[in-house]
Amino acid sequence: MMMARRLVTAVVLIGALSPTAMGDIPAGVPDELSANRLDRAALIAMPSVWKVDVTAHMRALRTLSGAVVTLPPAARTVHREGTAFGVTPEGHLVTAAHVAEPAAGDLAEIAYLQKLALEGKPHDDAIAERWVKRTGAVPVGLGPLSLVVRPAAAGAAAAHDHAASPRIVTTDWLRDLTVLRVPGIHDAPSLGLDRGVDAGTPIATLGFGGADHFAAPQRGALVPAVRTGLIGQTGPVEKAPLRILTLITNEVQHGDSGGPVVDEQGRVRGVVLVRRRDGGGAMTPTEELVRVLDSAGVHAWEGRTQTLYRGALASMSRYDLAGARRGLRGALASYPDHGLATYEMARLDQLAHARVRLAGEPWYRGGFTVVGISALVIAIILGVLLWKALIRTPGVLGPRDGTPYDHEDDPHDD
Repeated sequence: MMMARRLVTAVVLIGALSPTAMGDIPAGVPDELSANRLDRAALIAMPSVWKVDVTAHMRALRTLSGAVVTLPPAARTVHREGTAFGVTPEGHLVTAAHVAEPAAGDLAEIAYLQKLALEGKPHDDAIAERWVKRTGAVPVGLGPLSLVVRPAAAGAAAAHDHAASPRIVTTDWLRDLTVLRVPGIHDAPSLGLDRGVDAGTPIATLGFGGADHFAAPQRGALVPAVRTGLIGQTGPVEKAPLRILTLITNEVQHGDSGGPVVDEQGRVRGVVLVRRRDGGGAMTPTEELVRVLDSAGVHAWEGRTQTLYRGALASMSRYDLAGARRGLRGALASYPDHGLATYEMARLDQLAHARVRLAGEPWYRGGFTVVGISALVIAIILGVLLWKALIRTPGVLGPRDGTPYDHEDDPHDD
C-alpha cells in the first residue's frame, strides 16, 4: 500500500505541477513544494518582509565650489527603495539606517542619476556616485522625507495597498540599523533570530533591490527578490572600513539593504547592509542587531501567526494538504492581512481542483489515483508483451524455440 501511495503521489505531482499550474506562481515566489531548503526558508520569511519607500523633493544640486546644477522637473522627486523585516508581532521592523534616513549625498546621487537618464546620457550608479564624491554635491531646497512601508504580498493580497507610515523607534548610526514601529499592528508575521555566523552556512537574502533603477520589475511589485549564497568571513569591507561586518556571497543589489539574511530554517542570521564592488555583499550579524533591539527595549520573537504559517508550509512539504489548509486558515484568522497565506490557499485550491489526494487521506480516492493506477497497469502489460516479443525474435535475445543458431538444419544436407 505504501508503494501504491508513492506511485500515486508521483503521478499527482506531475499533473498538479503542470506548466499551467506552474504559470500561476508569480515570478520571484519560491515554490512551496521545492526540495531546496533555502527556497522553503525564503517562503517562510517572505510574509515578514516589508518594502521601504522614501520620497524626497529638491530643486537643484549645489557643489562644493558653489555651482548650482538645475534638475529637470522630472528629476526633482527622488525615490529610494529599501527593505525591512518584522521582528515582533506588534509591528516592530528592522531596516538599515541609511535606508530609513538617507544622507544628503545619497539623495544627490539618485537625483543626478535621474538627470543623466532624462538627458539621454550614459548613466549608472557608479557614474553618479563618482560625480557626487568628486563635487561634494548636496540637494538644494530639500523638503521633508516621506517614509512609507508596505508588506510583501502575492496573489490576491497584492491587490490591496497596506501602506503605512511607521515611526522611528531608534537609530544606531554606528551599526547602521534603525528600528521602526508600524502603528495598529497586532499578530503580524515576524522572524526569529539566530546568532550563529558560521562560515559556509547556506543563506538566502530577501530584498527589493534590482540591478537597474529604470528596468521593469521581473517579479511582482511586492515580491522581494530571493538571492542565495553562503556566509563568509567576518571583517572590514571597503564601504565600511570602521565597522566589522560579515561577508556574504549573495549578489545583493541596491534596494536589498535592510533585508533579512535567513538560514535554512528561516531564522535571521543578519541584516543586509552593503553591496560589494567585487561581488557579493556584507551583513551586520544578528548579535549586533540584538544589541540595538535591547537598547530600544524590543524583544524579537515569532508570534502565533508566524508559527501557524510555518507549520502550514511544513505540512505542505509532507504533502499533507489538509494540515496545510488548517494552518493557513489559522494564520489568516490570526492576521487577516497576511500577504502570502491567501496566495498559498489559492495554490491549495489548485491542487484540490485537480482532485489531489495526498498524505493524511485514503490513497484509493480521487480521479488522479484511478488514472495513475490505470497507467501503471497499462505500462506493465506493455512491458510484458514487449519482453515476450524480444525473447521470441531471432538475433535479439536468442532464436525461436530455444534452438541454437549453429545447429539449424542445412537444406543441402542429406
